[in-house]
Formats: sequence, structure tokens, C-alpha cells
Amino acid sequence: MMMNMTMRDTKNNSLMDSQFFEILNQRSRFEEAVSYRQSFNLPNYESDIESIKYFLKHGCTNNRFRKRYPEALAAAEKISNYWKKIS
Repeated sequence: MMMNMTMRDTKNNSLMDSQFFEILNQRSRFEEAVSYRQSFNLPNYESDIESIKYFLKHGCTNNRFRKRYPEALAAAEKISNYWKKIS
């Protein structure tokens, strides 16, 4: 019985770890996209949750025609969805 519980916990931790590392990769992609030549009109070029929320709410007004906007938007949406899921 205890062995089965341990195996389940290991499975859940593995899934959580892979999602966590995927989100870290998405944060790097977001930072790379928005800091490219610093052409995006943003208060900062970091990937903290407040910056992600700002980008999702206000980013399209001045940045939607920027070269890497679709990439930044996709990464920001994934990060935001993960944040909503875990909080």
C-alpha cells in the first residue's frame, strides 16, 4: 500500500517538475522576445507575474505590430494560465 502511494506521488511530482521547467523556459522566451532591441513599449522587460499581467492587459495597444509580439503573447498566456492553475 505504501509503495503505491509513493509511486503516485513520484508521478505527480514528475509532472509538476516538467510543467515548472516548461514555465521557466517560457519566461526565458518571453524575456528574449520583449527585450529584443528593447523595442517593446513596456514599463520593464522582466517576466515576473505583474509584468506578465501588464503585458496581457496593455501589451497589444502599442506592441501588436512588433516583430516578436506573437511569440511574447504565446509565452505570456502560458505563464498566466499556469499561475492561475497553481494559485
